[in-house]
Amino acid sequence: MDLNYSDDQLMLRESADRFLSERHQFEHFRKIEAAGTAFDEGIWRAFAHLGWLGLPISERNGGLGGGAIETAIVAEALGKSLVLAPYVSAVVLAGGLMDELGTSAQCNAVLGPLVEGAGIAVLAHDERRMGVTMAGIDTMAVRASTGAGYRIDGHKTMVLGGAGARTFLVTARVDQASHGAARVGVFIVPSDARGVAVKPFRTADGGLAADVSFAGVAVEGDALLGGCDDASAALRLALDRAAAAVCWDAVGAMDALLAATVEFTKQRVQFGKPLSSFQALQHRMAEMAVKCTEARATALLASLSLEAPEDWRVRGVSGAKAKIGKISRDVAHEAIQLHGAMGFSDELPVGWWFKRLFVFENLFGSTGQHLERYRRVVSQPEFQAESLLRSPALAPN
Repeated sequence: MDLNYSDDQLMLRESADRFLSERHQFEHFRKIEAAGTAFDEGIWRAFAHLGWLGLPISERNGGLGGGAIETAIVAEALGKSLVLAPYVSAVVLAGGLMDELGTSAQCNAVLGPLVEGAGIAVLAHDERRMGVTMAGIDTMAVRASTGAGYRIDGHKTMVLGGAGARTFLVTARVDQASHGAARVGVFIVPSDARGVAVKPFRTADGGLAADVSFAGVAVEGDALLGGCDDASAALRLALDRAAAAVCWDAVGAMDALLAATVEFTKQRVQFGKPLSSFQALQHRMAEMAVKCTEARATALLASLSLEAPEDWRVRGVSGAKAKIGKISRDVAHEAIQLHGAMGFSDELPVGWWFKRLFVFENLFGSTGQHLERYRRVVSQPEFQAESLLRSPALAPN
């Protein structure tokens, strides 16, 4: 298998790095963070012009039909440049789910504005007692007593991009008394619908998320995404795609931390010598470099696993999320240690990359939750030998 980027992928990486280095320098990030806004709408529209917002969307729905590697390239560049825009939550997660399940009319109404940069849709899925399974969904969608509509009641937490969203894709258990146990469906709900309450809050890395409540929200029958009252399989795939993408965001942040730390130790002088001249510190930075390389390889395997059967996909994605969650913390801690107290200051990007990696550990399932999910899969008899022998890098320590 050729694991090198194609010419088109190399061009995408170079253009992403060049654009963000020119338009989204650290000073620009600080302005957005200090202003308390969700993200820079001008940068978001520029993403649309560059085609990034349609990158993972199929051509039939107005996108470019890119794959997991193209998405990874953009996500890595965003992590490196500390971009706060909800690219993964809106484009990869919500957009990918809509592309997978939505009818033509639904896609035209939601994906059209998303790809053009005119309106953001995000998935409202997490709840207080949820992990990486569907078991913790308490939000209910009950059929109206008259007509074909539904009434939605529930509370969603940590909705990434929720503060600036035009549309929510809400996961809910569908009350189907005639069909036995309730199933999980996804409903298209405008953010300004009656009964929707959005409570924005800041995340540790400067981003903006929201808790969203749905109190007796009435929707028509055609609000059910794809008319499917059991979207569990599509949801698991969409969440795995998002988890793989944020792994690449973390890779970008880790590489940036390494580069900043190496540069700092070249400039900082102690005992009449640059810090970089001390062998003990050289060894610590070499270990950081090894871990960054390991994270990149693991993230690549996660992306390549997305088209595999579900058990193999879980092994790849959850293994990567658990492993990168651990080693990203190691790299971030070393960067702070080598910078000293100034590493925690808001005036340096090092502290913000540290915070971004801290948030990453709990996005789309925590490190511990993904480790447990990984172990459940590889403990199956058919996986015990073959899985670990073929992919030892995916065995989290």
